Amino acid sequence: MQEMDFPRAPDGAVVVSHRKDADGISSAAMIRSLTSAEIFLTDYADMAETLSRIKNCKELFVCDLGLNPTTFGAFFDELQRLRIKEGASVHYIDHHPINSEYRSKLTVAGVDIYHSTEECTSVLIYTKYLENLKDSPKMKILACCGAITDYMDSRLEARKLIGSFDRQFLLYEATVLSFSIATIGRGGKESNRRLIELARDLASGKLPHEIDGASEYAQTYAKRAALLMEKIRDEGVRRKNFAYFKTRESATGNVANFLIGAFDVPVGVAIREEEVGFYEISLRSREGSSYDLGKIVGRIASRLGASGGGHPNASGARIRKSQLEQFLKMLEEELSKS
Repeated sequence: MQEMDFPRAPDGAVVVSHRKDADGISSAAMIRSLTSAEIFLTDYADMAETLSRIKNCKELFVCDLGLNPTTFGAFFDELQRLRIKEGASVHYIDHHPINSEYRSKLTVAGVDIYHSTEECTSVLIYTKYLENLKDSPKMKILACCGAITDYMDSRLEARKLIGSFDRQFLLYEATVLSFSIATIGRGGKESNRRLIELARDLASGKLPHEIDGASEYAQTYAKRAALLMEKIRDEGVRRKNFAYFKTRESATGNVANFLIGAFDVPVGVAIREEEVGFYEISLRSREGSSYDLGKIVGRIASRLGASGGGHPNASGARIRKSQLEQFLKMLEEELSKS
């Protein structure tokens, strides 16, 4: 991927999307392909700060970014600034569970909401803008990649899209994209710029394997993942209903999944110090699990005054380092009740 600057889109369109997985990156790429939008990538805890940097925006798309009690207030204030002071129309497209109060406030404020927990965000974008995207097979492939890597490939619309391609081909493209994101994410301050480059290349019509360096990124991650699985078996900690491991990997969701296999537990918990004094925690559950990790983590985060939530099988939290043992104790209690 060639280094480049990112000039503002001439029509004032901006897309803000999740930076850490293929669904978020694919969503940003699909919106850019439709609107030539400038891309901003962020994470849940940084949404408001990212929005605060946006100026001269006439149309804003917020994609694959769930809301929780810790983040909603500042997020809503920034949307109001962009709507009222900038005159921007705002579209919120997401698949995370949403509080009915938040949905009502966004609706009253005039935000266009396209939301469902039944499909991943990139599939929602494809269905919302089907008339514009139906003749673009590469954008359909990106939607499939989002569904596969978010473990939502068995959902109704995702199955229809995936069924129109060779599955092995899609699995390869999804893996190259996901592993590339995981490798680039280790790049510190430089990683966000490189992820934006990746999304821009996808928006231009390149498939993951066609992007310069992507196959090498994926190969690098695959080699590191094999070593990481051995380290997890040696250094991970097993508790009654989950296992946890402290890691420097950016793809913490993958680490959580490795823990499930290594320790034969229903839930894996990956812990990463992303910012001094804070831990980012990713949780994954075994397929078929009865736990609703999104609700469990949301309750724990609320009690700790932290941010957290997500889906039934995948969730995350951001807590202070001093809260870790309390978080793990609460998690054990919640899982034992479920």
